[in-house]
Amino acid sequence: MGKQAKFIFLSKALGWVLLASIFILLIFIPLLTSTLLRTSQLPVSALEYWRYIESSQAVLMKILGVIWIFFLGGCFASFLNVVAWRLPRGRGVNGSSMCPFCETELLFSDNLPVYGWIRNSGKCRTCRTPISPRYLIVEVFLGFIFLLIAFFEILTGGSNLPFQQPSQSQGFEYLLFDPQWNLIQIAAYHLALICLLFTISLIRSERLQIPRSVFYWGLGIGVGLPLIWPDMTLIAWNIDTDQLIEIARASSTQFITFAYGLIAGSACGLLCSWATLNSKRMLDDRVHQSTIEQLNCVDDTIAAMSLVGIFLGWQAALSVTLFFLFIQAVLLVSKKGNRTSAVTPSAAVFVATLLHLITWQGFTYLPVWPSPTANAGGIAVCLVAILSVSAGLRKLIVAQQNLQIP
Repeated sequence: MGKQAKFIFLSKALGWVLLASIFILLIFIPLLTSTLLRTSQLPVSALEYWRYIESSQAVLMKILGVIWIFFLGGCFASFLNVVAWRLPRGRGVNGSSMCPFCETELLFSDNLPVYGWIRNSGKCRTCRTPISPRYLIVEVFLGFIFLLIAFFEILTGGSNLPFQQPSQSQGFEYLLFDPQWNLIQIAAYHLALICLLFTISLIRSERLQIPRSVFYWGLGIGVGLPLIWPDMTLIAWNIDTDQLIEIARASSTQFITFAYGLIAGSACGLLCSWATLNSKRMLDDRVHQSTIEQLNCVDDTIAAMSLVGIFLGWQAALSVTLFFLFIQAVLLVSKKGNRTSAVTPSAAVFVATLLHLITWQGFTYLPVWPSPTANAGGIAVCLVAILSVSAGLRKLIVAQQNLQIP
C-alpha cells in the first residue's frame, strides 16, 4: 500500500471514529439518559460513571471545536490563494477553481483544505503536474492563526481586548451552548483584517503589485461592518476611560474614528515604506507586470497600515508601527549579507498586527504606549521614538546596500 493510499485509509478511519464518537457521546447517551430518567429506570450505579462520560464529552467538544476553527481558517486560506493568484494577473475571482496548468475544474474533495493537497500527493488529479506546496503551507498557517485569534478573543472571554472584562463563559462548551456574540463579532472583524493583510503579503511574496481592488474591498469591509455592528469598534478616537460609552451607529464619533484611523494608518504606512525603502523595491519589481497593471496598484505597506488604522484605530496604527520597526530591525541584524530580506514589509505588518492583537490589553494602560490612556507627553515620546528608529533603520539599510554593491 502506497503512502497516498495509507493516508486516505487513515483519514477515512479517523473520520469514522470521530463520527461514531459524536453519535455515541453527544446524541445516543444523552437521549438514552433522558428517556431512562423520564421512566425512572436509570440505575443509581450508572450515575457513578456519569462524570467520566461528561469528561469525554468535554474533550470531544474541544476536539470538534479545534477541527472546525482550523478547517474554517483553511477554507479562507484556500480562497485567499485564489485571490492572490488571480487579481494581480487581471483575472476575476468568480467561477470554479481549476488547475492552472490543464484548466480542469477541481472536485469538491480537491478543494478541502490540507486534505485535498495531501490526498493528491501535491499534484493535479488530472495532469499530475506538481502543485506548489505553498498552498498547503498557507492553509495550515492560516488555520493556526484562526485558532490563535479564537483562543484569545473568544475562548478566553476576550482577555486580550482593551478595556474589556473577560467573560465568565469561556471554552468550547460555552461557544456552542452560550455563545458571546459580541466577542464573536469582534473576532470575526479582526480575522477579516488578518485575511486582508495576509492576501497583501501573499501577493507581494511573488513580487507582484497590490491591486487597488484589494484595498477598496478592505476599506468597504472595515467601514461597512461597524456601521451594522458598532460594537466591532473597540476604541473611539477620543475615548475617555472614566466614561466608557458605546460608539453609536453612523454617529459623528464613529466617522471621525474611521477618518483618524485612515489618516494615522496612511501616515504610518508611508513612514514604514520610507524606512524600509519599500518604494524602491516596488519599482524594481514592476518589470514583472504591464503598465496597465501598474497604474491600478498601490504601495503594499501603505495599504496594509491604512487598513490597520481603519479596523483598529489610530492608537493601534502607532502600536503596530512600533512592532513593525522592531521586526525590521531584527531582520536587518539577522540577514547575514543577503541583499534583500525574504520577509516583505507587508508580511512584517501582518506579524506586527498579530502581536498587537495578542498584547493589546497588556499595553493599554502604559503612559508611553500609544493608547487612549496615554498623556500628550507619552504620545510625544512614542512619536519621537518612531521617527528616530525609522530614520536609523533607513540609514542602516542604505549603508548595507551600498556596501553590497559590487
